[in-house]
Amino acid sequence: MRSPVGLGTATGVLLTLAFPWHLSAQWTVQPHGWFLSQGLNQGTIPDRFDPGAGATANGLDKVDWGLYFIYGLREGVSVGIGQGFAHLEDNHNGTTASTTGFGATGFFVMTRITQGKLGVLSIQPRVDLPLLYDADARPVLGPVKAEAELRLLYGTGYGIGSRRGWISISAGGSAWRHGNDEIRYDATIGLDAGHRVTAMVQTFNVAALAGAGQSGIAYSATKVGGSLIYHLSERMAIVGGYYAGLSGKNTARERTVSFSVWLTHRPTSATSPPSPDR
Repeated sequence: MRSPVGLGTATGVLLTLAFPWHLSAQWTVQPHGWFLSQGLNQGTIPDRFDPGAGATANGLDKVDWGLYFIYGLREGVSVGIGQGFAHLEDNHNGTTASTTGFGATGFFVMTRITQGKLGVLSIQPRVDLPLLYDADARPVLGPVKAEAELRLLYGTGYGIGSRRGWISISAGGSAWRHGNDEIRYDATIGLDAGHRVTAMVQTFNVAALAGAGQSGIAYSATKVGGSLIYHLSERMAIVGGYYAGLSGKNTARERTVSFSVWLTHRPTSATSPPSPDR
């Protein structure tokens, strides 16, 4: 029988990419505007890559909710928050171990460094707050101490015929963690596929350094996914997608179906009327 503590030991590695900041945009929000995403994800972790120390011997089922909010503080500067909440179940030999709780609560500031014909470059420091419950009493789904990350973000637009699209890339490092030091790098390509419809493909990657953290286990993971965004109006969209682990080391191979709602607020002015709906 696997105890909940055993599940807790595993979740630190298994959830390396469970709460990705999917929407870490490279473009700051215009002053007094905001963007909000709330998503519900359901998935399974059937097995693992590289069965070795730190990886579980059986699969997990998970349901998680994620929130991302960014607000335009002033021109070129935005502030935001990210929050995750998850329920995990480990069914093994007729018994079930589970854990439910909040993951990371992150606060960030995004500042535009430069913008031109080649695109926009921003920098984003982020701080993740520790969990607000007794981490010794049950498995943890987030940091047990305050953590920080510094990330560079680049984005640019492109066109294919009459279709508009964008490319965004980000990379960052976190050497201020209770767990392993990590390097993360992500990429997104989006394209307007039709009337009110945008297609998006993404990849999320993490690499942790052995001996530079609590577990002492080197791990890595690459997750890819695709989604369709349907714009109900200029201010609201619904998103459906699928994400899967492609490769990794000492990490779980995740399969997740995702659904989310996007809300956007763009301040209007006499000189800048709102654009028509898609």
